[in-house]
Amino acid sequence: MSHQASPPTPQAALARLGPVRQLGYVVEDLNAAVAAWQHQLGIGPWTILSGITLQCAFEGQASQPRIDIALAYRGEMQIELIQQHNDAPSPYLQHREHRQFGLHHTAFLSSDIDADVAALQAAGLTLACDIRMPMSGRYVYFRSPVAGEHSYIEVLEATAMMRQMFASGMARAQDWQGPAEPLHLSLAWPLKLAMGVERLLRRQSTSHGPKQSIG
Repeated sequence: MSHQASPPTPQAALARLGPVRQLGYVVEDLNAAVAAWQHQLGIGPWTILSGITLQCAFEGQASQPRIDIALAYRGEMQIELIQQHNDAPSPYLQHREHRQFGLHHTAFLSSDIDADVAALQAAGLTLACDIRMPMSGRYVYFRSPVAGEHSYIEVLEATAMMRQMFASGMARAQDWQGPAEPLHLSLAWPLKLAMGVERLLRRQSTSHGPKQSIG
C-alpha cells in the first residue's frame, strides 16, 4: 500500500533556504533613516538607489510601486531601508498608510527560486507579492505564518549580479571608517538599474581587496 508524502511544514520549507541574509525596513524618510543607522547604530557605508519602479503583482493585481532604497551590511547581513513614493498597491504601501514603520521583512537568498517558491506555497505560506524584473531577477514576498504579525518573508533570486552585490557590499563594510556621505545612484528599471549596479560593483572592486564569498 502506497502512502503519499506529507506536505512540508513552513519550518522545513524555510530551512532549505539557509540563513536570513537581509533585514528590510519601511521608513518614513530615507535620508533621515540612513543618518540614524550611521550615527546611532554604527552601520555603514550606505548606497542609496532612487527612482526604482517595480514590476510586480501584489495580491494578484499588477502594480508599479515607485521606491527608493538604501543598502548597507553588517557581517553577511544586508540591511535594506525602503521608502515608497507613489500610491501603487504593494507590501510597502500598507505599512506606510498604517504608519507601521520599522521591520518589514526577513529575506533569504535562493539559487532555485521557482522551486523554493513552490515549496513555500506547498507548505501553506501565502504568496503576497511577486516581483519580476528584467535583467535583475525575481523577488517574492510571503505573508508571515505567525498570527498577528504584519511582516513578510522574502525570497531573493541569487543571480550572479545579486551575489556580486552582496560580496562587494560586505567588503566595503569591513573597510568602513565611520559616518560618511552615502553613495547615490539615480536609476530607472530595468536597463538603467542593471547598468548602474554593474558600475557600482566595478567601482567597489577596484577600491577594495578580494571579494568575500557568500556561498
